[in-house]
Amino acid sequence: MRRHRSILRIALVLLVVLLAACNKQKEAPGTPGGGSPEDATRESLALLRDGKFDLFWKHALPPADFATLRADWPRLNATPTPVEPDDKAKFEAGVKRLTEPEAEKKLFAELRPTLVRFDRDYKDQMPLVAGIGQSMALTAIDQAKDLTLSQKRQLREAANVIGPWARTVPWGDQAKAKEAIAIVVDTARKAGLSTPEAFHAMNFEQSMATWSTAWLGFKRLLDVYGLSIDKSFDSVSIDTIESSDGSAHVKITYTLLDKPIQTDATLVLLDGRWYDSDLLQRVRDEHARLAPPAPASSAPAPSGTASAPGTPMPGAPVADAKGR
Repeated sequence: MRRHRSILRIALVLLVVLLAACNKQKEAPGTPGGGSPEDATRESLALLRDGKFDLFWKHALPPADFATLRADWPRLNATPTPVEPDDKAKFEAGVKRLTEPEAEKKLFAELRPTLVRFDRDYKDQMPLVAGIGQSMALTAIDQAKDLTLSQKRQLREAANVIGPWARTVPWGDQAKAKEAIAIVVDTARKAGLSTPEAFHAMNFEQSMATWSTAWLGFKRLLDVYGLSIDKSFDSVSIDTIESSDGSAHVKITYTLLDKPIQTDATLVLLDGRWYDSDLLQRVRDEHARLAPPAPASSAPAPSGTASAPGTPMPGAPVADAKGR
């Protein structure tokens, strides 16, 4: 389970960054780092927006760390224990339902009575249900141990925006449900998943392609109900608050459902390029956890170069007193 939690921690960082968006690219796609803190952040967000996760990692990590991540991926993505027969059967049955011929019609026929019953019996209760969901989300954010204070603040703001939106969404609308089902089915077919074992056996490139398919489908699904992630990306502004001694603090401002939200990031300068220090440190921590202990007689890394993968970065703590 520790490996699953490790992947989820990296994915969580990605999701936090995904909300902070942009619409311009000033670096060639996949170029490691950026020439300035703003350029590095802007390019990372552009690649994430477009679901180019393989190029995102290549851009967001120094070359040595990117090579290490690719080499570590089979172990990061592997399931630590065999999949239970019941779970395997449920997974395969779910995939079959989503990808079989005329899956859209069959799924909508199954869902339609629920939509009718929802509009008749539960529609008026949605404000209460959404309010409870919002409270639960805020509690989970406050109790999360893997989030910095800045990330918690951003997610709380997002939850306080999404909660009121969820109260007004026409969840029982049959036309929207039919459109949403078509997107889910199309995404499942494009993902090409068959078994849990096949998912965990994917190499780095295959995993990134699957994540991209899921992300682009998720954005289309939210668009159906009026939440445009790309609109948030297009609203971004990035400003460097302070920069000294190879470290920079940037402020990212964007809108979510037309409500302004702010977050920040700390970047570190390595070999003339800027990288998100928190993301880089997490990747290096994962590598250090997977790597065998170094011999006691190992020589220290030479000074004046980027830190070796798996070692902490000087001056780049995961969280400081300001919550970064």
